[in-house]
Amino acid sequence: MALDFQYDELILENSKVKNAVAGDVTYGYEFNIRYPSYRGTFLSCIEGFKVHLDGSEIPASDMRFTLKGKQFLISELHELAHEYWYVLDDATVTVYRDGGLPADAKEISVELVHRVPYTGYFGEYLTLTSFGKLTVERGRTDE
Repeated sequence: MALDFQYDELILENSKVKNAVAGDVTYGYEFNIRYPSYRGTFLSCIEGFKVHLDGSEIPASDMRFTLKGKQFLISELHELAHEYWYVLDDATVTVYRDGGLPADAKEISVELVHRVPYTGYFGEYLTLTSFGKLTVERGRTDE
């Protein structure tokens, strides 16, 4: 069973995109997300995670998901049954791209498909799809 609602307004609440820099090298860009629910979940309940920049999907291999100082590949999230994402914890999504965020970037969108673990009745779980959009603010990408 899948539903397209939840607490979508929380997923990118108070988030800003900024370039990811190490020394004098800009190796990508990053932004924070929060789990869009009234209670947290284990990362293994994330069934899908997509990021788009101005409508173009970012390959999962170009992204990392960081929670509580631990960095993960997007492809391994479904295996992380012991990593808990509390609703007030920010996770950082890093997109690896030489030079960072393109100068003409306007919008980042996120799609998170997540299984609600306590709804597993008769072998089927409630699955929610949450969406968020983040407008890129000019002049604020290097803060």
